[in-house]
Amino acid sequence: MAAPVDGDRDARALRPLPDDEPMRRAREGALEVEVGPGDTVFDIAARYGVSTASVLALNGLGWRSTLTAGQTVLVKPVEARPAPVSVADELHRHRVSEDETVSSIAQRHGVATAAVLLANGLSRGSTVRAGQQLVIPVPNLRRTGSGAVTLTGEMRENAAVIVTVGREAGVPDDGIVVALTAAMQDSSLHNLPFGEGDAVGLFQQRPSLGWGDELALLEPRAAATAFFGGAGSGVVAPATGLLDVGGWEFMAVGEAAHAVQRLASPAAYGKWERAARGWLHEIEHPRG
Repeated sequence: MAAPVDGDRDARALRPLPDDEPMRRAREGALEVEVGPGDTVFDIAARYGVSTASVLALNGLGWRSTLTAGQTVLVKPVEARPAPVSVADELHRHRVSEDETVSSIAQRHGVATAAVLLANGLSRGSTVRAGQQLVIPVPNLRRTGSGAVTLTGEMRENAAVIVTVGREAGVPDDGIVVALTAAMQDSSLHNLPFGEGDAVGLFQQRPSLGWGDELALLEPRAAATAFFGGAGSGVVAPATGLLDVGGWEFMAVGEAAHAVQRLASPAAYGKWERAARGWLHEIEHPRG
């Protein structure tokens, strides 16, 4: 992302960096990286395992800045350390084709639109252009030696809220598993403040479609309550909570999640079933 430039400056020039002592220390050990065609700050930061914010600050760039091929930016690698918990653990890239949207790209890769927006520093209503490269996030998951998927940090905390709300509402195991798969698929179990259209939160629920108040849906307990539905949930048509879906108990987990969410295919939700059953057991029976 090249910094905004004045009309009398070359389009490839960066804003002058402060020449004070703190900035000089910050630049020590930094690498000069040449920007390739289609590269964004997010691409470069991911490539070197650093935060996007650190690259922006080191180069005097802003969040709305864009990069130009051939431009040089500074990147300061960090010492090796355990990977932090974030929305994306493994990053893949997608080159945008004609007529593609963020939503269609997210659907193609089987991830939530909100996760793609977040990984690329985009906001609700952002558009993409042909040839642009987007980062496609894969949920940050850690696998045990047995191959089971283990949640960490915020993801585990949100999963625990879903389990607690489900139990309080008298929802059986299968229904809680449905909720966990839905939240995993549509938000990577993160409480996202944005998404496609007016969607927000763990389940990417849309106030305009009857799920409730936006601020309330950004509270995990309220979002989980709305997902399960039933009396007192506050959900109104055309939204339908799980307990309001006739015969959900006889559906496959992916089909039941799709009946509520209607965002991804039943298979996209269903692929998380085995992991979700493990999460439910671990949350309710933690190993001492």
